[in-house]
Amino acid sequence: MIVDDHVLNRQFLMALLGYSGHDLIEAANGADGLMMASARRPDLIIADILMPNMDGYEFVTRLRALPTIANTPVIFYTATYHEREASIMAMACGVRWILPKPSDPELILKTVHEALGQPNPVVAPLDTQPALSDAGPRTGLDNQLNEYLVELETSSNLVSEFAEKQGGAAGDVQGLQHVVQRLSNALSSLQAVSLRLTALIELGIELTAEREPKRLLASCCRVVQDICVARYSAIGILSEDGTRVDQYVTRGMDDATVAQLLPPAPDAGIFRDVLSGRVPCRLTVLDGSPERVGLPRKHPAVHSILVVPITSQDKVFGWLYLADKLEAGEFSEVDERAASTVAAQLAVVYENLLLYGEIQRQHKQLTTEVNDRKQVQDALRRTLRARTVMAECNHVMVHATSEKGLLDDMCRTVVESGGYQMAWIGYTNPDGSLTSMARCGSLPGRDHQMAQKIPGASIVAREHVSSPDMSRSWVVIDVPPDSYARDSASLASLASSASSTSSPTTASASERTDETEFAVSLPLKYDGEVFGVLTIHEADSGAFDAEQIAMLEELADDISYGVNSLRTRAAREKAERDLRATEEKLSSILDSIDNVVWSASDKGFIYLNSIAEKLYGRPLEQFFDNRNTWFEVIHPEDRERIRDAHHRLAVTATFTGEYRIVRPDDSVRWVEERARAIRSSDGKLLRYDGIVIDISKRKEYEARIEYLADHDALTSLANRNLLADRIMQAMAHARRSGDMLALLFLDLDRFKSVNDSFGHSLGDSLLLEVAGRLKHVVREGDTVARQGGDEFIILLTDVQRPQDVTAVAQKIFEAFSTPFHVQGHELFISTSIGATMFPDDGDDIQALLRNADTAMYRAKDEHGNAFQFYSREMSERALERAELESALRRALDRNEFELFYQPKVDGMSGRIIGAEALIRWHHPVLGMVSPTRFIPMAEEIGLIVPIGDWVIHTACAQNKAWQDAGLRPISVSVNLSARQFNQEGLVDSIAEALCSMGLDAKHLQLELTESMVMNSAELFITKLQELKDLGVQLSIDDFGTGYSSLSYLKRFPLHQLKIDQSFVRDIATDADDAAITSTVISLGHSLNLKVIAEGVETEEQVAFLREHQCDEMQGYFFSKPLPAHDFASLLRTH
Repeated sequence: MIVDDHVLNRQFLMALLGYSGHDLIEAANGADGLMMASARRPDLIIADILMPNMDGYEFVTRLRALPTIANTPVIFYTATYHEREASIMAMACGVRWILPKPSDPELILKTVHEALGQPNPVVAPLDTQPALSDAGPRTGLDNQLNEYLVELETSSNLVSEFAEKQGGAAGDVQGLQHVVQRLSNALSSLQAVSLRLTALIELGIELTAEREPKRLLASCCRVVQDICVARYSAIGILSEDGTRVDQYVTRGMDDATVAQLLPPAPDAGIFRDVLSGRVPCRLTVLDGSPERVGLPRKHPAVHSILVVPITSQDKVFGWLYLADKLEAGEFSEVDERAASTVAAQLAVVYENLLLYGEIQRQHKQLTTEVNDRKQVQDALRRTLRARTVMAECNHVMVHATSEKGLLDDMCRTVVESGGYQMAWIGYTNPDGSLTSMARCGSLPGRDHQMAQKIPGASIVAREHVSSPDMSRSWVVIDVPPDSYARDSASLASLASSASSTSSPTTASASERTDETEFAVSLPLKYDGEVFGVLTIHEADSGAFDAEQIAMLEELADDISYGVNSLRTRAAREKAERDLRATEEKLSSILDSIDNVVWSASDKGFIYLNSIAEKLYGRPLEQFFDNRNTWFEVIHPEDRERIRDAHHRLAVTATFTGEYRIVRPDDSVRWVEERARAIRSSDGKLLRYDGIVIDISKRKEYEARIEYLADHDALTSLANRNLLADRIMQAMAHARRSGDMLALLFLDLDRFKSVNDSFGHSLGDSLLLEVAGRLKHVVREGDTVARQGGDEFIILLTDVQRPQDVTAVAQKIFEAFSTPFHVQGHELFISTSIGATMFPDDGDDIQALLRNADTAMYRAKDEHGNAFQFYSREMSERALERAELESALRRALDRNEFELFYQPKVDGMSGRIIGAEALIRWHHPVLGMVSPTRFIPMAEEIGLIVPIGDWVIHTACAQNKAWQDAGLRPISVSVNLSARQFNQEGLVDSIAEALCSMGLDAKHLQLELTESMVMNSAELFITKLQELKDLGVQLSIDDFGTGYSSLSYLKRFPLHQLKIDQSFVRDIATDADDAAITSTVISLGHSLNLKVIAEGVETEEQVAFLREHQCDEMQGYFFSKPLPAHDFASLLRTH
């Protein structure tokens, strides 16, 4: 019995031992092997050590525990462990024989016969055997594999011929031995190549997941040593300047040697030649001296060496070397190619690691900058909010006519204009209690206490207020003037959740919980005595910084002043002086804002801040002396419109408009003005207030964006949008005039090499120079556009004859004949030009562009610097399509179609619960034709209905055949096209297929696309219900790519939603795709639908889908689409 997870290893041993007359059985892992050994009781077991499910060591241990088979001899056959490691493992579990992979067939046969206690077979030596191909530098491991397969076929044919000649009698024994030996050698060589290929594939998988450079280099070192069978291997990665080795990893040397070993210098011996020439090098060192090849003196003796550079397209990362070829005197060309393959894989992954590190560093820096900017913006927002509140409250105070109205308006302004949560004003009573006077905003559902914790302060009043909407304890404090104003850090600005008790509580910002609010309580005073308190609430811990506290103190002072000024006439006189002081403060604040702020009456300006002088470039006196100056600075084209809007402001109440102003230096700026009429409580017009904002920069950005919508950002030429518009206009004109137009498609020759050699900066400069020359070649009415990259398109209008186009092409070649001087370099650039004519070559934009592109590539085929007109002969694909269409019409009758089946697995257990039937076309000449190529064609020519019927009947028949063969029942899904769904008798046809095949309807699932169903939702509902009544399962395919209506979706008699693979592909890295996928899963479950995700290819995708409870999965992670017999084998084991 042979137990090995690699099928090539099992096939090799089955073939080798089969010719020796042994009866053989095989298993793919230890678990299956243990079951098979118990049932079949083999005479000998050959087992790999490292296998999935159950490794060789555990397999033998469990084998020895079974009395009936405990004494069965076992041979370890491994490529994973070295001889010493394998021997220790074998000794621990009672295994006597060990064979390394690969082994000579004679050694395998000898060991098998020894383990079985049989005499060794005598095989005559063979004069020749397949050798590694030396056909040239491009012959790879895949070519060797082909050679060994041919040799195997030849040997098989020789065995057949020998058997026929002998007729079953004893004959030419030597001839048979010759054939057997030849077959054995071919199998051995084939195994060696397959192991190399397997190692390279596993290395590729391992490298893509590795993020630590040392482990990455160690993995490569291990794999290349095993592949090339070398005693020593090492990898060196150079420093950024290439003068030293920064990282040095070795394998095969003992720790003592490695500890004192220095890496080879980049300019030493063979390493200098390999790094400078970027080509591998093999040498044989007869005396074994490491210094002869540039290795350090303490390096172990080297008799053969292979050094390979590790390079990308534009960078040398280091080298890889192998020393002392085992089982041979020197390294072969095959070793060189295998090592070069590993070096190429390492270069790509290592370069990606470097890029990944740089991206992480830049991301961290960008995150820091964004956070810093956000903090600044938050601070500015809070400051502007406080200033806005100050400005609005000053207006309230100025126009207040009653004390109650003043307090109500103050609280309302603080909340509405400042965005604070709540503002509350209370007056003290003689007994020390508080009376609520005004409040705006609320803190619903919570009881609060306010307290001040300031050194030197004493509580002068406290009240417990109970009402239907508020139950709170308020504390009023007497605050020393200096400490309150200067030491904002000592202010415990808070409101903490509390019960309705009169005992005050405090909490700092560091003690904040989810229910903590922040508040500031400000005393209202008159002549040094507290007569009330203003309390403002906010949820933001940073809302009350020093600057805002200072401004809110001014607000409290203003409220105090306003209240007292309304109480006494003497206080009113004081209030007028304070108001002027406050207005000066407000003016200072407004002057610090970048916008013009003004107040005016019908007679002229009342107030105009200093920003106006900066914006308009005129002294403020001109505006105060002459009201019309305001309108005279407006651009003549906008003046009457703005003057009229100002004159109607008394009626309209508000005005917002954008217009231009002209400065004394004749420069023009764009501004936005917002103005409103201010009236008293009895409706009398008091004044007009407004602001003017400089929006010149915004207008420039808008103009730039509008320009870039139609022009190339680099060259300022027309882009695709503008070109398409010009072509449409030119085609319309040509149809009316009877003239022709032409499109020239230009592609710069060898531009990529210029970019790679001199960098993208020079490449961009070169494209600018090219654009300039092209614009000078064409007429003023023609259009030069940049298609993208180094491709340009020229639209020629009013063309009379093709010779006119040829003449323009010749001018372009002449323009390119002189060198381009770019960034100190002289460059000779040529171009390939393809041309197409309207209307001769096409009647729409896409056809013309496609034909011009085709002609350009024909010109490129002539080695560039050439010009070609489009011709009908260039459209050979049209002929190919006609031939393919003809073959498609005959394919169904010729049985050229086949169904493949891709498993659907349970989202949690991974067990196969269904399959999707996918059609494939075996064309007798073209081979396998992709469904994306022939399905749309079948739709167009009306073959999709008979093909769809064939798919349904075939899928039903195959599913029933699987069930009859004893496989567990599963559901097979079939895609329905729109035309197939709309055909008359669809339900009857499906019912007939189920009945004729004897298949239960629940084992057939029909998949319909989202867009197909939604286009005629009402018509589809009836037919969907008929199909559901038939018993089949219904699924919406590619869900999320169309435009579903939830009102229809819940009415459809569906069983399942399938998430399109375009969303699944990036769910592990793209937040949007992840959100869409999780939403679709939740939506499906809420509608009692199962959800399946297609296109699942990675572990990360599986983990995400399982986390979000996706019911089913389908994709290459589990299996590619398989032929029916392969799928049956997979179903048996899963």
